[in-house]
Amino acid sequence: MRKKDRFLAITGFGTLAALILAMMAATILEKACGSSAAFRWVYHNPAVSVLWGVLALAGICLLVSRGTARRFWVILLHLSFVVILGGALLTHLRGEQGKVYLPEGETVTTWIREDGQERPLPCPVTLESFEVLHYSGSQAASDYRSRIRAGEEYFEISMNHIARIGGYRFFQSGFDGRSSVLRINHDPLGIGVSYTGYALLLLSLLGFFFQRGTVFRKTLRRVVQSSVFLLLPLLVSPAEARAQTHPKALPPDVADRFGDLYVYYNDRICPFETMARDYTLKAYGKSRWGEYDACQVVTGWLFYYDWWRDVPFKLKEKDRGTAKEAEKEFILRSVAAGDAWKLYPVADSSGFVRWYDCNERLPLEVIDDYDRWVFIRKVMDVVERSVREEDWEEVSRIVGKIRDYQEKVAGPVLPSPGRIHAEKAYNRLSRPMVPFMVSITWGLILFVLMGICLSRGRRLPSAIKHASAGLGSLLLLYLTVTLALRWYVSGHPPFAGSYCVMMLMAWLSALAMNILWKKVPLVFPMGFILSGFTMLMASLAGANPQITHLMPVLQSPLLSIHVLTMMLSYTMLGLVALNGILGLAVPLDVSSRLKDISLVVLYPAVFLLVCGTFLGAVWANISWGNYWNWDPKETWALITFLVYSFALHGTLLKPFRKPRFFHAFCLLAFFCVLITYFGVNLFLGGMHAYAQAG
Repeated sequence: MRKKDRFLAITGFGTLAALILAMMAATILEKACGSSAAFRWVYHNPAVSVLWGVLALAGICLLVSRGTARRFWVILLHLSFVVILGGALLTHLRGEQGKVYLPEGETVTTWIREDGQERPLPCPVTLESFEVLHYSGSQAASDYRSRIRAGEEYFEISMNHIARIGGYRFFQSGFDGRSSVLRINHDPLGIGVSYTGYALLLLSLLGFFFQRGTVFRKTLRRVVQSSVFLLLPLLVSPAEARAQTHPKALPPDVADRFGDLYVYYNDRICPFETMARDYTLKAYGKSRWGEYDACQVVTGWLFYYDWWRDVPFKLKEKDRGTAKEAEKEFILRSVAAGDAWKLYPVADSSGFVRWYDCNERLPLEVIDDYDRWVFIRKVMDVVERSVREEDWEEVSRIVGKIRDYQEKVAGPVLPSPGRIHAEKAYNRLSRPMVPFMVSITWGLILFVLMGICLSRGRRLPSAIKHASAGLGSLLLLYLTVTLALRWYVSGHPPFAGSYCVMMLMAWLSALAMNILWKKVPLVFPMGFILSGFTMLMASLAGANPQITHLMPVLQSPLLSIHVLTMMLSYTMLGLVALNGILGLAVPLDVSSRLKDISLVVLYPAVFLLVCGTFLGAVWANISWGNYWNWDPKETWALITFLVYSFALHGTLLKPFRKPRFFHAFCLLAFFCVLITYFGVNLFLGGMHAYAQAG
């Protein structure tokens, strides 16, 4: 490399490293001292802006100096980032955003910027009406909708549906009890330039993979011309310890009758079995206790409280006497007192159905109807009397009466029988304990055997590969059915919430195995291990993966595409990291071949990461009114991309030409992915707290 090129490379990548460290420090500073400190000292610091400018200038000069400019898609790819940076600068210098509060029927002429400054609206705005839309049969909000008059025109604004008035964009933000709250964004230059950059980026990414002579195309050709082999398996099925004590419980068939009841739980109507399962998981860490299933456990709390109150909760020693133990005690007592049993629907004069437990203050229409009032207040007392007498036929009959009442009053808003059956099937499948143990065990054994075979230059028998393919197909089938059931039951794609996202990542890994194993057998150990660990994380993070209605702002197709793209990228980066472990353990010539495989996966993985990040920015701009807010998760997604960009520029950075250094770097770089998804949620916080909801 010429001295001039070496100087430009050192300047560019040195500046990039400084920016990465600055952004890392900013997220920690924000957690310790607040957002204003992070923006003042890092994000809006003129010195940091200069660094971005130096990076862009050095990159362009290096492209021109090395003759890369003759490769159209490569130069367009890098220029798109310059355009995006230019748009960000314009937004920073010229963009305005804030809020306006619109009391119903009043005309407002000003709005308030984020710095507290009052600014005039482009025209007087009046809120004609505001309404909260609800999910069918639920009190949970599905959308907020404002109908406004701006000048002589009328506009309807809701979540993910904005209004453009005189160069300003109005977004539905919420409702504070008296006024509709709208966010306002005025950024005519920055958004246009940034979106142009996003479009150029997408176009150049598509073109890059078809351009001849790139490092990606050369590496792909070497991988296709060589063959890499693998593997074998083992199954471990853990035995579940049985409880030593045996508190009293209803017979399984009688408890199942309770499981068939509808209950209003978690802001939606679901089978009683779902609530019982969630409560049992919260209390004991499993969906059953000893020989008793969840319905037996929760009905036992009600009818045999004296027997169950001494059953110990699943608690770490440090959690004893803390809020976690108090929460479990509260769940047990709310069930024992009947407060959690919202079994009784009541329809008001407008047809809206609200659900009550037997202890709540009932509406006047019920109080005036003596027979119905007695039924709601006393029916569980009758059930309890029959339980004490062990008259199980009578218990089942009365529970059937409760179900008949539910269907009579709330029939139009009850979930369909198909959805109820699907939810019960989901309840039995959604805890991936055995699948993740099998997947991890199988993958680790294949991983070891793969290293041995590669080191000795041997091929494993085809029977072993086909056995692995069979297990991979079963794993894909399990994950597909689980996610499809959750999708059907919840009514929205399973792309929100830590449990869903981890299971989606496991599904993508299993899908990759089933598609690629014939051409790239190495995908087997990587796929099994990645699927297993992501299912493990789903099992831990989603020990109680409740199905909930989506927040209104999350109901956007762009969000689903954004999450799917990011998870596909994370899955591929995980495969690269696992391949890096193997590359560090095998001889140098094999490590070099494994480096080629990592590069072939790394290019599309990083490009998907870039696309996913900017798709998220577009969604945020439509929903929140701001396409980039330096939220910790946004920032770490950008950091992750920039870190991996070092590995993609091996022709410029000499250490990355060495296979072992490359593998070690990719392994360490994956920690950025882990911080982006887990670390931010657990330690840094930010607007992306919804990522833990489900």
